[in-house]
Amino acid sequence: MAVPRSCAKFILCCAAVWLALWPASTARSEVVPCPNRGLYAIWTKPGIADHLPFIKGGQVVLQWQAVQPSGDRYDFSDLHRQLEQIARLGRVTTVQLNANRQPEFLFETVPCNKNPLTKEQDRRGTLQYWHPAYVKAYTDLIAAFAREVKSSPHWGRVVGVRLNYDAIGTEYLMVPPAERDPARWTAPPGVTPGPPWTEEIATAYRRTVVDTFLRNFSPEIRVLLRTGNPQYPGPDPEALRLAGTGRHGIFTTASEIEPRMPTMFEGDRPIFLDYCRSGKAVCYGESMADATGKHGALQDPRWCAPEQYNYWRLLSDLNLGFSMIGVYGGDLANADKPEYRAAFDFAARYAGYHASPSVSPGAWVALREGGLRLKGDYTFLMRRLPGAEMKPERKIGPEDQRFGAWARTLPKGVQAKFALDSDLARSLAGKKATLRVIFLDQSGGTFTVHAAGRTFHGQLSGSGRWKTAEFEIAPVSFAADADGAHMLIEGDTDITLHMIEVARGNGSQ
Repeated sequence: MAVPRSCAKFILCCAAVWLALWPASTARSEVVPCPNRGLYAIWTKPGIADHLPFIKGGQVVLQWQAVQPSGDRYDFSDLHRQLEQIARLGRVTTVQLNANRQPEFLFETVPCNKNPLTKEQDRRGTLQYWHPAYVKAYTDLIAAFAREVKSSPHWGRVVGVRLNYDAIGTEYLMVPPAERDPARWTAPPGVTPGPPWTEEIATAYRRTVVDTFLRNFSPEIRVLLRTGNPQYPGPDPEALRLAGTGRHGIFTTASEIEPRMPTMFEGDRPIFLDYCRSGKAVCYGESMADATGKHGALQDPRWCAPEQYNYWRLLSDLNLGFSMIGVYGGDLANADKPEYRAAFDFAARYAGYHASPSVSPGAWVALREGGLRLKGDYTFLMRRLPGAEMKPERKIGPEDQRFGAWARTLPKGVQAKFALDSDLARSLAGKKATLRVIFLDQSGGTFTVHAAGRTFHGQLSGSGRWKTAEFEIAPVSFAADADGAHMLIEGDTDITLHMIEVARGNGSQ
């Protein structure tokens, strides 16, 4: 018997409410993996990403100018067209409504500064976003946007709405000091200018926007909160408070090979370690640019090869605890190249399991020192124990291999020790696992790994290439020694290491 659409929608709504309350506790601090974990194709063309099996989701992008042709009319046909395409692909998606282009009617009803204040915004100028007419237009638009998303037969594929301020362009709120003079703003005939801009005005507008998104989208559609405005000196405390409730998510458009933006840090610690990696909030990371540095008309510098940047950016996101990782079409266009494809497959396998050790496909440590605000190894349910002095390396080995942006060299005869997450170690007991050591094959010699009561030997031949030594462990019986180590590695020569990985089963699941 067919279920009436109204009943089916109610059931889906209940499911959405339940999912919105994730992460749910399963053991200790372990959480259920995000059901929408994986890689998302962003800023891409259909021919590039539609055929890629490792892609979990996409991106639905709308522009304010297109969806509101006049003050009393909305046109969300493009939203429904894009959601239909997502459904045909069998994928999920985020939705976002940007303001790089704004409707003409706003320029007739809202004061304007003829100087565009960001490179991404409307070339006609900057609207006085705190003016009552603008605030009403945007909050009404958010409500209409939410109604349209929820009315779609494919709304269950929407994993979250990206909260955009849509004030100055899509992201910005702060008016530069030189532009705050009321004389810089011209009101259309019959329109009363708003008050001069202040930071208090920006804060009030931001709160109004956040409240409007939450009121209209929650709980059926998860709201993905910004960690702050790109112009902020740090993260937005209110966004963090809301993220800490577990009912909303976090997203950033500043994902890089190393986190560096002020809104990503509290002191020297990335906020994602406390909110995302802990499992407190579901998090989405969008790269600031592709692996070559290209985003829009801009070109960011890159200090390592694109194959390495793409890979280490994905490791950075996994280390921070992102469950959903957006990948530019410019990078996905290289998915037929082995180094890119291996990076994508690795990230797709591990994404979303950072707080779920008993079901994670494995654990790893990518050895590095780093050079910006976040130093130390990138880790995933495994850590390197202190004690062994290892030489930091940078840009080492062949550029055409993805590993060598960073590494560490273990001196001859020195032991490096590693500890697994205890819940992951217990979950592997009596089963099969695969131990991998990725090393730079620089000279002759051997290395030894002691793990799970066994001893494994690896051989160096001096090829100058990065290689992977793979060892099967069956049945698994990891036990920590007095130092808490589950395994150790040492060599009869200096050995440069990229990664130690313990993968469940044969390591390809």
